[in-house]
Amino acid sequence: MFQQNGLKTIHIQLFLILSIVCFPLQSWAGSIQIESGKMVLLHKSNQVEFTKDVHLIRDEFELFSDRLVAYYNDKDLERAEAFGNIKLKQGEVTGSADKAVLNQKSNTLTLIGHALLEQHGNRLEGNKIIHDISLEKTQVFPVKGGRTHMTIESSDDGNAMLPSAQPSKKQHAGDAKK
Repeated sequence: MFQQNGLKTIHIQLFLILSIVCFPLQSWAGSIQIESGKMVLLHKSNQVEFTKDVHLIRDEFELFSDRLVAYYNDKDLERAEAFGNIKLKQGEVTGSADKAVLNQKSNTLTLIGHALLEQHGNRLEGNKIIHDISLEKTQVFPVKGGRTHMTIESSDDGNAMLPSAQPSKKQHAGDAKK
């Protein structure tokens, strides 16, 4: 059984870790650049399909995938759905999933299937991770009947190591892909 002070400490540490892990994903201002080996414009359905080593860049956020479909309206991106070997990076935060959806209207980033976010050894894992950029709220959902997972790194003295919430310096786009 937890003591009241211990329970408060755990809740505070959990809140700090979640807000710090997802802090860099809150800025979406600016233009989006998408590069790929092939691009197909579907004018009637207002879609653009990118395949072969897709690389999406928006400010300091980068997403890599096998395939990406961008849905637009009046030349404005409404959402982008990425599929296959999803890797993302922004500052110190990295992540991966089977599918990712960036929704401009709801201002959310959703990672689906083997969803993972990491920063400084701290990890969030689940079947689905939904990050609401406006509310700075992150939800982690397990596979049906399963559980979510969070790892918090500790220092040698046993205290939880909290990563700094300072924004990172902009890196060259090619530095993120590994």
